[in-house]
Amino acid sequence: MTLLLALLIAGVALLLAEVFLPGMVAGVLGVVCLLGAAVVGFAEFSPQIGSLILMAELLAGTILTILWMRYFPKTALGKKYILDPSTATHASTKSEKWMSREGVALSDLRPAGSARLEGEKVDVITSGEHLESGTRVKVVRVDGPSIFVRRV
Repeated sequence: MTLLLALLIAGVALLLAEVFLPGMVAGVLGVVCLLGAAVVGFAEFSPQIGSLILMAELLAGTILTILWMRYFPKTALGKKYILDPSTATHASTKSEKWMSREGVALSDLRPAGSARLEGEKVDVITSGEHLESGTRVKVVRVDGPSIFVRRV
């Protein structure tokens, strides 16, 4: 029973840690722990208990994933990790008008982010360099909807 609870708690903790840790390692280990808890339920108790644990994990995972996708983007942390969709509305086929224009990076460009060009918020990309928010930038190339900038 102790191993079962330890695996369940570790699985949930690792899945939560995946939000902050890159690379999917914590998420994969969390899923392995949760599957291990189901295996322990089958081995130590009975097939019915193992099946119940597995079904509960699947149901809880599905419900929590739906809730996560619905509410996480609206939180302060979600807004920090997810780009604002309104920035994409300005990247149209008329991007040529931005050629040789100057502006200021509104977000860190790593290498993509947002910049204010002539009073408009626009999605921009650097040629691989990382620029901090507030850096003066100049449009050097426009490729379709992609606007490439460099430091002024």
